[in-house]
Amino acid sequence: MKKSRPPAVKIKLFFMTCLCFLAIYATARGCHHATQGFSLNKIRGNLSSLALNESSIPLPEIEQKFYFLGKGKQSFAFVSEDGQTVLKFFNNRYAKKVKLFSLLFHFPLIGGWAEKRLHYFKDKQLKIEESYSLAFHQMQEQTAVLYVHLHPTQNLPKELIVVDPLNISHTLDLNTVGFLLQKKATLVYPALKHYIKANDREGAQEAIASLIKLFFWKREHAIADNDPLIRANYGFRGTTAVQIDVGPLSMREQKQDIKEFSTEIRKITSGLREWLIQNAPELTATLDKELEYQLSCIK
Repeated sequence: MKKSRPPAVKIKLFFMTCLCFLAIYATARGCHHATQGFSLNKIRGNLSSLALNESSIPLPEIEQKFYFLGKGKQSFAFVSEDGQTVLKFFNNRYAKKVKLFSLLFHFPLIGGWAEKRLHYFKDKQLKIEESYSLAFHQMQEQTAVLYVHLHPTQNLPKELIVVDPLNISHTLDLNTVGFLLQKKATLVYPALKHYIKANDREGAQEAIASLIKLFFWKREHAIADNDPLIRANYGFRGTTAVQIDVGPLSMREQKQDIKEFSTEIRKITSGLREWLIQNAPELTATLDKELEYQLSCIK
């Protein structure tokens, strides 16, 4: 007859098992934190199957290495050795879900549910890719986007080296991954801090005016932005404002109503105004004056 383990042994095994699971979980989370969520698997299979416009100009020469810069909701960013350009590889999370639910769609019982999820993620993927295309074809100057790669090709560099957060080098064939190339810009608040520290009031005023003009330019061209967060999504090249995050863009059927836009632009710039009050109160007049002037010019 098989003897059962004493209660003390069972308790010890239970705690040992829990410790093993905790150790595995901690290791996984530690790796995720160290790599900032980046892995080659997250950018493989990220090309589009949709009939969207590609870049019609050649890819600028990019023979140098690119180093991990950061991540956003839709992409992983790498900066060039000379610090002048940023290469953003699209996160394949929606493409993976489309593939998964395309398979589950054929199973009985869950087919209807899977079909709804499939359409949902296809729509999400389509909107993001349309936004990338819009940024390049209609807002190239306003986004500093140099190139967009959405479909498989054969004429791009096959051995581009990117260096991940762990300082590990990877060789990528650019023909097989989706990406966009963008001129590097400095985020709004660090850039303004630089002008303020340097006592360059004129530079700060030009930058603020340029940022406000960018929002009014988008309204004039009926371009919507569902995430107009100044702190994270906009920056400056010199004193010229550019939109860094080009994932949340879309076309409106017509220009936004003046009253609605007036309320929205004041809300969008409220955080900037608070920041100026705390860091350079004398520049709040520049912001207010530019807003009022641009609003008075709307026809």
